[in-house]
Amino acid sequence: MKKTLKIAILALLMLVIVLGSESCRSGRGAKTMIVDGTIECDEINVSSKVPGRIDKLFVDEGDTVKPGEPLVILESKEIDAKVAQTAASFESSQSRVNLAGTSLKLQQLTYVDQLNQAQAQYNARREDIHQAEENLNQAKANYKTQSDTYKRFHGLYADGVVPEQVEQDHEYAYLAAKAQLGAAESKLEQARHGLKAAEAALQLARDANLQVNIRQEEQASATQQSAAAHGQLEEALALQSETKIVAPVTGYVSEKISNAGEMVSPGFPMLTVVRANDFKVKVYVDESKFGHLRLGNKIKVILPAFGNEEVYGTLMRISQAADFATKRATNEQGSFDVRGLQLVIKLEDNPRYRNGMTARVQLDEGEK
Repeated sequence: MKKTLKIAILALLMLVIVLGSESCRSGRGAKTMIVDGTIECDEINVSSKVPGRIDKLFVDEGDTVKPGEPLVILESKEIDAKVAQTAASFESSQSRVNLAGTSLKLQQLTYVDQLNQAQAQYNARREDIHQAEENLNQAKANYKTQSDTYKRFHGLYADGVVPEQVEQDHEYAYLAAKAQLGAAESKLEQARHGLKAAEAALQLARDANLQVNIRQEEQASATQQSAAAHGQLEEALALQSETKIVAPVTGYVSEKISNAGEMVSPGFPMLTVVRANDFKVKVYVDESKFGHLRLGNKIKVILPAFGNEEVYGTLMRISQAADFATKRATNEQGSFDVRGLQLVIKLEDNPRYRNGMTARVQLDEGEK
């Protein structure tokens, strides 16, 4: 009986020691703290680059939108008129480019044809000179022969060796050779004059290439003017495209600032769209208690809007937040200023989340 009582007392003492030890460890361990914050995501003010009157408004507050989905159409008669004007100017400039191109082709064909004809005439005149020089050489040789023969027979006739008829025949041959020589000289002179005329015509045909250059410059100028007109048209069309306002991101319309029929100025917000992803929770804490936290830590977040549903986010940023710092006087012995930290916790995307919802962040204080 005494032995059993001793064993029971010993067991009780051991239990007290264990509980005391656990109690001490619990006193030194981490404490849990709930910090209130809000769910935040990017808000985008939708505005226009151009002034105009709201013709159509396709969304209302609370509507979900996707990138590229039309939100607002502006009416701007000035921009429409500018588009029509620049389109007509561009079409006219294109016509001038086509006309300049046709004129250039015609001038090039005319130049080539004239040059070929002038070159052919020049070559023919040179050939005529060559032929006339050969004929002249033959005529000179024949004239010399007939002249020498005539002189010889004329002497023989004077001496009474040959009859008059023979002397007259050689005289006629001599006179014919002399006439042929004169004709050959005249033919060569005509050929030379013809060559000079052909040279002048060839040079004139070559000078016609200047007209081709002028047509090329006219075409280049018309092309540049057309490019400038096209740029003005593109600018006008770009401005016209700005009258159709589309959703920049996936999200929902949180605020409708303007209504159909109102005039809006460039940069004036018409709608506010809240991005439906990249949700974050921001809270501010004491660095002396939560300075141990590290990027990438999983943090528990409690959402009262969904019946205190618990989700986990990832700590993505830790930064000093001096404006929210808790200060202690530095002249207190052993005491220093304590700054606040801003913790940014990224949540997984959820279509139920809304900007501004309450989010309670559960944090464990570091060990003392």
